[in-house]
Amino acid sequence: MKVRHRRIFEDLSSTSASAAAAALLVLSACATGGGQVQQDVASLRAEVRTLQRENADLAKRMESMATQIDLLAARAARPAAPVAAAATERPAATDRPAVTSAPAPGLPAVLEDALVIPSDLKVIRLEPARKTSAPRTAKAQSAAPAVPTATPIQEPSAEAIAALSVGGKSAVAGAQDAFERARAQPGLPGARALEQFADSHPSNARSGEALVDAAGRRREAGDPDGSCEDFSRAVAEYPASRAMPDALEGMAACELRRGRSAEASRLQTRLAKDFPDSPAGKRAREHAPPVQGAAP
Repeated sequence: MKVRHRRIFEDLSSTSASAAAAALLVLSACATGGGQVQQDVASLRAEVRTLQRENADLAKRMESMATQIDLLAARAARPAAPVAAAATERPAATDRPAVTSAPAPGLPAVLEDALVIPSDLKVIRLEPARKTSAPRTAKAQSAAPAVPTATPIQEPSAEAIAALSVGGKSAVAGAQDAFERARAQPGLPGARALEQFADSHPSNARSGEALVDAAGRRREAGDPDGSCEDFSRAVAEYPASRAMPDALEGMAACELRRGRSAEASRLQTRLAKDFPDSPAGKRAREHAPPVQGAAP
């Protein structure tokens, strides 16, 4: 069918071209005639232009028809689904209007039978999802979680509170007594007793003082390494202790003994800035005036 239409288009094109050529010959022959002849020539020229426009429109229509024929041929080449399967797959549509095939506008009557709806076409209606919830029964609505009330709530007695307060006071008093006993021992035994006190009471406010005192005793006993270890521990573990300035001064002396002057200068600067009113802070400003942190 496509070849036949193209042949018709070629015949029409050749016929239009021949008619246009003949008209041009007539016009050229009559161009030298009188006024009547000139009018005839103008009329023929108008007809030629009309034929040319119609020929162009016809060419466009034939090209569009050829494209539609190719599309229909491709659809017809698809395998058709069995009629029984198509009938079972299609949903029942009792309330839907019947679907009829309508030819495309502008096509000839010979192509109307070729426009059919494919058998595998499915029509599906999409509906919004409905929220479903199980109805609650009256029993479920009235039921409430059980709260245990068998255990009575009792306020603490005055005797228990007094015992707690007495126990706290006795613990503080016991730690103070242990610190005084360790401090009363001389030399290395006293240093070890103070270190044991810091180990046994890590959260006690006197533990930092105990380590600084133990470091001084080890230095006097000829144990500089042990002394530096106690000073370093006091600086790291008890930065809020009252003995912190002495611990920083002892650490600076240890760094100088080890030949680390830069670290010793840093410790002295920290001591002068953070504890300017302490005796250790004043000595740091006197010994290291370039790094003094506060006015004397």
